[in-house]
Amino acid sequence: MNPEIIEIPEKIIVGRHLTLPIDDHAVFPLWKQFRTEQSAHNLMGVDLYAIQTYAEWPPKSTITHWAGIEKIDGVQYPSEWMIHALKGGTYARFIHRGTQADFPNTMAMIFTEWLPSSPYKYDSSRAQFQLMPADYVMNDPNAKEYLFIPLINI
Repeated sequence: MNPEIIEIPEKIIVGRHLTLPIDDHAVFPLWKQFRTEQSAHNLMGVDLYAIQTYAEWPPKSTITHWAGIEKIDGVQYPSEWMIHALKGGTYARFIHRGTQADFPNTMAMIFTEWLPSSPYKYDSSRAQFQLMPADYVMNDPNAKEYLFIPLINI
């Protein structure tokens, strides 16, 4: 699995977030609430962002998960939603194909095989994130999402 190394600009994301212990991946309630509010406010048909930020690197204690969409000027968002500035910079863009059940294998490959043998290291000052097309279906074996890993040249 070879990623594309790209530069992305800063993006402003609006949505919900939840901080959990590092070994707790119970993000389904966050996404369920977010998607319900997204639908109720007629904000469907846009790409989805799943963002992860860590208290420290390598992660040991907590992870903050975000469920969001890119902010569009002039649009009213639910008052409970927060703003997250997704910092721009150099990212490795991987493609994950398959269900969410397959996702941990993709992440393991990135962090245990690709990253250690690459000319980069993880940039812990920026978030990693996934971009899912508007028509993304979590349990579809043909689903495609993009994974963005923040990088620094070694």
